[in-house]
Amino acid sequence: MNSNQQISDYIFFYPDVMDAKTCEWIINRYDTTAKWQQSTFSTAYKNTGTSQVAMEEYWIRSQAPYYKDIKKSFEYCVNDYISVYDKIKIQEYTDFRINRYKEGGFMNQHIDNIHYSHGQKQGYPHLTSLLFLNDDYEGGEFVLCGDKYIEKIQGSAVVFPSNFMYPHEVKEVTEGKRFSVMTWIL
Repeated sequence: MNSNQQISDYIFFYPDVMDAKTCEWIINRYDTTAKWQQSTFSTAYKNTGTSQVAMEEYWIRSQAPYYKDIKKSFEYCVNDYISVYDKIKIQEYTDFRINRYKEGGFMNQHIDNIHYSHGQKQGYPHLTSLLFLNDDYEGGEFVLCGDKYIEKIQGSAVVFPSNFMYPHEVKEVTEGKRFSVMTWIL
């Protein structure tokens, strides 16, 4: 990072990555048919349980409905990102995790460090990417670096480095359900 760059220069927001209809189809499909699991909070060394997170998750793998639509959206964003920061070399994307936050749901501030967590392949990710599937809920703000609130727009996405300089959290959902899909880029 040169002296003119800010931490926020490495956070890319994409307001129009997926159309609303596809977002709704994904929500309707997985909200009603997925075998949701209570998410747990993990560090680099151990799983710390549910005290830091109130969210349900489901892993979308390559043969699942809408996988190709989700992958296309992620690839668009990540390819744009690495066209600017071309030192990042993509090895692979992790499976996609759809997150469902009901009223009262939240995720405390953390950094993305998957070397041990979530059953993914070992290794530290270069980038995190999130796709926001809806905006018809209250609360549930996505906050990066303590004070950067990512705008709540259905079909938007964000890409940022997965390191200690980019702590992030999801504030408590106060009304409705919040859905997002995420992946890590190794």
